[in-house]
Amino acid sequence: MKQVYLIDGLKAQLNMDLVLHAIDCMPDNPVYEEFVDEYADIHEELLSMAEPAGILGFGELTDKTATDEYVAGTKVIFAVTSVGDKIKQYSTRAFAEGDYVRGMLADAIADRALFSLEGRMLEKLKSVCGEHGVGILKRLEAPHDIPMEVQREAWESLSLKETLGIDISCGYMFDPVKTSCQVFVISEDADIFKAQHDCRKCPNIDCRYRNIPDDVQGIEITVKKGNEIKKLLYKAGQSVMDLLIENSYYISAVCGGKGRCGKCKVRVLKGVAPVTAEDEKFFNKEELGVGWRLSCLLYPTEDLTVSFELGDESEFVAVSEYEPGDVTVPKERTEFSVVADSCDENAPELKKENKGIADEDKEYHIAIDIGTTTIAMQLLGKTSGDIKHTITTVNSQRKYGADVITRIKASVDGRKPELKECIFKDLKEGIQALLKATGVEMSKVACIAIAGNTTMIHLLMGYDCDSLGIYPFTPVNIDIITGSMEALLGISGDAKVVILPGISTYVGGDIVSGLYACGFDKTEEIKLLVDLGTNGEMALGNEDKLLVTSTAAGPAFEGGNIEWGMGSVAGAICSVELDGAIAKCHTILDKEPVGICGTGVVEAIAELLREDILDDTGLLADEYFDDGFELAKTSDGRDIVLTQKDIRELQLAKSAIRAGIETLLIKYGVSKEQVSKVYLAGGFGYKLNTGKAVAIGMLPKEFADKTQAIGNSSLAGAVKYLREAEDGKALEKIVLISEEISLSTDKDFNEFYMEHMMF
Repeated sequence: MKQVYLIDGLKAQLNMDLVLHAIDCMPDNPVYEEFVDEYADIHEELLSMAEPAGILGFGELTDKTATDEYVAGTKVIFAVTSVGDKIKQYSTRAFAEGDYVRGMLADAIADRALFSLEGRMLEKLKSVCGEHGVGILKRLEAPHDIPMEVQREAWESLSLKETLGIDISCGYMFDPVKTSCQVFVISEDADIFKAQHDCRKCPNIDCRYRNIPDDVQGIEITVKKGNEIKKLLYKAGQSVMDLLIENSYYISAVCGGKGRCGKCKVRVLKGVAPVTAEDEKFFNKEELGVGWRLSCLLYPTEDLTVSFELGDESEFVAVSEYEPGDVTVPKERTEFSVVADSCDENAPELKKENKGIADEDKEYHIAIDIGTTTIAMQLLGKTSGDIKHTITTVNSQRKYGADVITRIKASVDGRKPELKECIFKDLKEGIQALLKATGVEMSKVACIAIAGNTTMIHLLMGYDCDSLGIYPFTPVNIDIITGSMEALLGISGDAKVVILPGISTYVGGDIVSGLYACGFDKTEEIKLLVDLGTNGEMALGNEDKLLVTSTAAGPAFEGGNIEWGMGSVAGAICSVELDGAIAKCHTILDKEPVGICGTGVVEAIAELLREDILDDTGLLADEYFDDGFELAKTSDGRDIVLTQKDIRELQLAKSAIRAGIETLLIKYGVSKEQVSKVYLAGGFGYKLNTGKAVAIGMLPKEFADKTQAIGNSSLAGAVKYLREAEDGKALEKIVLISEEISLSTDKDFNEFYMEHMMF
């Protein structure tokens, strides 16, 4: 029986659009025409250089190439195709001569020529299978399906050196490099032929040739969350994470669904879910064996049943409270209690008014804070200024990433319309929920004031975000914006909409609003505002002068880059006390532990320092260095630990905040003692134990007794703007007296950053 077959009839083909797409050269690219002209000049010459060749033959997997699914001895067919080395040599020469356009095009042409051999190779494979009365059960591709060593096994089995003149390196790379190897698992059933490449199973989600077929419409995903079971219809091209978020299951997507953060964990209870290389980075063999996968890289090919074993963001605890002086909610007039909407458990969280309040208001205002993570809204009386209702909800843009950088990238990569639609939908649903809960008609709303960071406002307005992510980080518009509901929010109504101004790309309208709420425009005393978040915005000064800056603290304060980290969801460890090496933890809403949020990380580290389990360099004691320090266990017995890497992440974040504070003090020319008040803004700051923040060196000890956590100061400023019926001059004054300090190249900042890395 013949075991090796040369593949005849191979002919390389080219498609200009696919070649240009491979190098990300689209029609709207300013150099598109240059590349088109260059392609026209060289493609025929390069196509003539192609030396298409192919071979396939029978073999079996060995101990080196066996997988969990396919053991050693599994019968396979190896298939190898190549276009030779001449086009690649042409590309290399072009690069060496400095002709990068021609070099890039030649390399892409070689790739496209190689891919074009696929069709004929599959035809030959099917013919050989028919000859032997076998089928193809599965296609395996190195390295994500099978170890790279399989290429050497194919090289040896097919005698590639002798048959096609193909060599192989010690790193299992073919020479010529434009050579492709596939492995097909043989089936005894001749009617099965699953030989095509399936982009749904491929973890290379950034591949230029990625193409999800439309034949998956009948796939059903069953979701189990607690006692709730829902069946969702899968759409072509979606990951399971996309499907879940689309259906209001808000799970963490810190990296924007790129498989890099490991936060979007789900457990596959039923159905086949291939293991990706990224899955192997975040789960051990036992966890993979019981079905743990990253939902962002899970592309179903059949019906699946998945469950949430970790807290998800449908139970995100957002902060809408604020306490900066005169904008505090009048406690004698309003009493809030958290309630759930009986009709929709995924609806925005409502905080309802005291029903005994007499309503003297005929018109109303709405204050909105658009945060990167959450959105908070309040309905207040125009005459009384009283808060009638508060709503908080998760910003549904989180499916595109947890921070502004990933949102900017998503917008630049073509997701701008979807990002705008997300925020429009969130605002519309939130406003409708406010009005429904109070019985107020839309016609009674006089004004809506919106505060948000610069990126969130750009996404709301549909501005291009290209310049926000590259130096010199220039925003399109950060002035105060006024307009109609229809024009600015896409909602029918007569209310005036005001978007509060910002100072720069990284010190936006949310910070201006917070400064306004705290009265920085009317105080002679030197005060400091710090927004403890990913961007670490801060401002120092008084009514005459403000220095503002932002420091890249990173996502650690919000649970990002922490092994068991998560946002402020039910069950997240938020407070830690140690008795020796025994941890006593408190969780949000007193739920079973599912992870740890930012405040929990800070408190745990402060306690580890106090118990001398952690030294001042940030080094854990030897017995905890490898596996981390156990804080608690999940309901299924998994250890929630704080690792050495987690501590390093927090060191970077806290050092950035402290260095930013020290730099502003130096630039302003004041001492710590001259600062009369320190305001900590944001959800993280509101729940932070100030004493423990001082203990880890995030805040100077001189600030211990004059630091106040003020909560959502951005929302507070929007409320104050509406209450005081101003024309925005106070906000414009804050912008005018503010000077931004860039820290990236500042010598003082860099020195402080290294100094305060220690605990």
